[in-house]
Amino acid sequence: MIKEVAVNDVYPLRSKVLRPGQPIEACHYKEDSREGVFHLAASDKGAVIGIASFYPEQHPQFNDANSWRLRGMATDPEVRGQGLGLKLLQQGIRHCQARGATILWCNARTSAMPFYRKLNFEIYGDEFMIENIGPHYLMYYKY
Repeated sequence: MIKEVAVNDVYPLRSKVLRPGQPIEACHYKEDSREGVFHLAASDKGAVIGIASFYPEQHPQFNDANSWRLRGMATDPEVRGQGLGLKLLQQGIRHCQARGATILWCNARTSAMPFYRKLNFEIYGDEFMIENIGPHYLMYYKY
């Protein structure tokens, strides 16, 4: 089941998957409490197994007035490859569209780039590094 949740519900999986070995505070993004932000979580038997956060945020490379950012997307390694991430992101895309989004963008890990391409995200520019995390691409989904 996928539903909107409080930000505190996404921190444990964010920490486990996206910031392993770092303090949980490394998973607290300053944008998490911004007005309009929503967090989705997929759960199974009460356990959170997939997460994604969506922020109303413009990127300097895009001129779209109603831009949204995807950040902190992760699935538990034990359920990876079963289509959960796809369903989670599809629901997030719909939620952003209902909020008037014209573009959804993210800094996608290079290793996740093929996943985003399956959902018609496009690459913008060259690969770049995020310190302490690794190589990424700027990717976007145009509504």
